[in-house]
Parts: sequence; C-alpha cells; structure tokens
Amino acid sequence: MSGSPPWPPYVRPGNDQDLRPVLEGLSLTERQPLHLVEAGQRAQFAWLWSWVRRQVPWYARPEYPAVDLAPLVQQPGAFEAAFRSLPLLAKATLREHERLLVPRSLPAAHKPVSTVKTSGSVGIPVQVGKNSTARLLWNALTVREHLWQRRDFSKRLGAIRFLDRDDRGITGRVLPSWGRPVSLLYTSGPSGAIHIGLPLDAQARFITGFNPNYLLTYPSIARALLDLLGPAGKPPALEQVRLMSEPVDADLRERLAAEWGVGVADVYSANEVGNIALQCERGTLHVQSESLRVEILHGDGSPCGPGETGKVVITDLHNLATPLIRYDIGDYATVGEPCACGRTLPVLREIRGRVRNLARTPDGKTFWPVSLGVVRRVAAVRQAQFVQTAPDAIEVRVVLSQPIDEAQRLRLVEATRKALGHPYRVTIVEVPSIPRGPTGKYEEFLSLLQS
Repeated sequence: MSGSPPWPPYVRPGNDQDLRPVLEGLSLTERQPLHLVEAGQRAQFAWLWSWVRRQVPWYARPEYPAVDLAPLVQQPGAFEAAFRSLPLLAKATLREHERLLVPRSLPAAHKPVSTVKTSGSVGIPVQVGKNSTARLLWNALTVREHLWQRRDFSKRLGAIRFLDRDDRGITGRVLPSWGRPVSLLYTSGPSGAIHIGLPLDAQARFITGFNPNYLLTYPSIARALLDLLGPAGKPPALEQVRLMSEPVDADLRERLAAEWGVGVADVYSANEVGNIALQCERGTLHVQSESLRVEILHGDGSPCGPGETGKVVITDLHNLATPLIRYDIGDYATVGEPCACGRTLPVLREIRGRVRNLARTPDGKTFWPVSLGVVRRVAAVRQAQFVQTAPDAIEVRVVLSQPIDEAQRLRLVEATRKALGHPYRVTIVEVPSIPRGPTGKYEEFLSLLQS
C-alpha cells in the first residue's frame, strides 16, 4: 500500500517544515461545504483503517470488525454505522497496551518518529509517537491560529507555561523571534517565556518587564495575575491573552476585558492529538477537521446535537506512529451552532472539563460546577480549590493572604453552596499552596469519587 493517503491532497508525507502549501490548502478547506470535508475524512479514514489493520497489532484484535470501508466512502449512512461499530479506545487502554499500538513498519516518508508524553490530567499519563505528517499538521494549525487571530508577527509574544528544566531560570528567557513554526514562514519580533512552576511574583515581574503584546498562559495563571497586579498593573502593550489547557469561564473573560482591556483567545489541544479546536476571530471554537475526526457522544454512544454535552472522542487521521482511533480523551464538550465567520468547520460551544471535574449530588445527579469564583469575594482568598470527598461533602482548600474570622468562613460556606446549587457539607481547609499537575495545569474543581 502507498504511503500517501488521499485527503487533504495538500497534506503529503515527507518534509514536516514545508508549511506554505498546507496553509494555502487549509484556507480553502475551512470554507468548503461541510459535506465535502466529511467525504474527505471518510476517504482518509478508509485508507487509514486498511493500513492499521495490516500494520498495527491492536486493530487486528477480534473486537475490531474486519470491514472494508473503501466501498462505503460514498455511502455516508453505511460508513457512519460501520465507523461507530469500532470500539472506543480508553486512555487506560492506551497506556496499558502502548506497544500493541505501534506499527510493525512505517513508510519512509512518515519518518522520523518523535515521542510526546501527556501530563496525566485525568490521572492517566500516556506516551505516543508522532510521525512527520502529524508534526506538519500540528505546526500548520499553530500558524493557522495566529492567522485567524490576525496577530502581528512583528510584535512581542510572551508565555507563562511549562518549560524544560534547563529553561527554568527565575528571570525567564528571551529569544529574538517567536521560533518555530512561525519562523519557518515569517520574520517575527522577540518572544519571552517563564516557567509556570516559579513563584507568581517572579512570573509577574517577568511579564511586566518583557511587556508582551500577546500572552500565552493557563486561565488560572491569568486570573492570579489579575488578582496580584490589579487593573493598574497590566503590561502596557498587552492586547490579547491566549489561554490553553484549562476550561475558560465567562468570569475570567469579563475580568480581562474590564480590568485590562484585552481580548481572549482559547485553544483546545492535547499532546496526544495536537490542535483539536481553534478560536476564530468571532470567538467561535472550530474543530480542526483536516487533522482530526471529532465526535461528541452521549453515554449510549449516539452523537450529540447542538447545545448537547457529551464525551469527546477523537480519531487522528494522519498519525501513523501511534494510530488513535475513536480515542476517548477524557474530556466533555458542548456542540455549537455553525459560525457566521464563513468557516464551515464544526463548532464546539464550550469545553466543559474532564470526568474528575464533574460534581455529583447525593441522589446521583451530575453537573459541571460554574461560578466558583464567587468565593474570591472574601478578600483574603488568593486561590481556592473545591474537592468533592463524598456525595454530600465538599472540601474547599484556600490559600489566604491573611487570617479569616468565623463570619468570613460562613460566607465561604454559603458561597460554595450557592455556586454548586446544593446544601453540601462544606469544610474550609487553609493550605499554604495548591499544587498543579505535572505540566502546570490547575483544577478548580476536583472530584475524588469513583466515576
């Protein structure tokens, strides 16, 4: 079988730095009628499925039907039925059977293979290989996001994020350009970054000193900087905050606009599969369908419609190094309506979080916690994390700037009950700090209950 899959035609195995033809192609497919994009996905997956059945031991197992999808590409209903007959791949399964998901051989054009690791944000860290085509698409979609947001490459780009150990100096690092992939296509201004694990005051000094036009960071860091610096402490040049890795709530967007006068861009991605959904200039999250097939599914496996929330299941259409087919990534998202920007790519209205960020009431009902920021109306609360320890109990871990009295504790208890909409038993626990995950992610709500 050839090493050149059929769709999109501008995504060719080989040089993972040849971005220009891919970007030109992406600008066309993003505005094609959706049925043409879906037909292209079917053709690509039929090719992929035939290849993995021959090359990847996991997909030759008896639970995977030995179906030939190529004759069904032009029959959407039959193809979808056959596709949905394939079992979901859980994160725990990927971790346990990682070796069985490695192909026996790989076409030369798809080499070399690199390795990426996840942080285990649902408690299950995994490792996957990335072939050259997957890297090419990751880079192209990264540049696409800059272009959609109409960023000026001559300006300064800052970041507070996870950095390798050698780059974790207390004063951060400054480079002469934005680096790859932007530098493969454009001349750019300088970039600066500081490690997310350093103290917040060090991060604030770096950002105010570097004074970026665009800042990439986590929502929890953006909120903490707002609290620390206040409206007057905004870096003067800052125009936009680009948020990643954690759910973005309306309260944070409103605060960034009101207190700092900056816009917000959201990026939904995962190390295993790259960019999942990017925000257009209208603020709408569009699925990156040229790279991934994204399903939002009810508990019974049926697809969700607009306004409905379900689990996110992803098929990577191009990564042959570790083929992920119907991969249950552990997230939940809400399906959105088509966007008026003219791009036809499917829309996610909201990324709701992960299974362990889901709250439960004693009668078994589950819901996504919102409006948890109300506890910060007690001025001494610098940071808070809500942990469900029992069906009727919530532990609120708080980092305080000064001691609080009993009246303030009662305010925190009532604010928590009001935000969660249930009369939980609430315990306030003072802690010196709230730990982040291995790559700096912070979970505002965490459930310790078994799903």
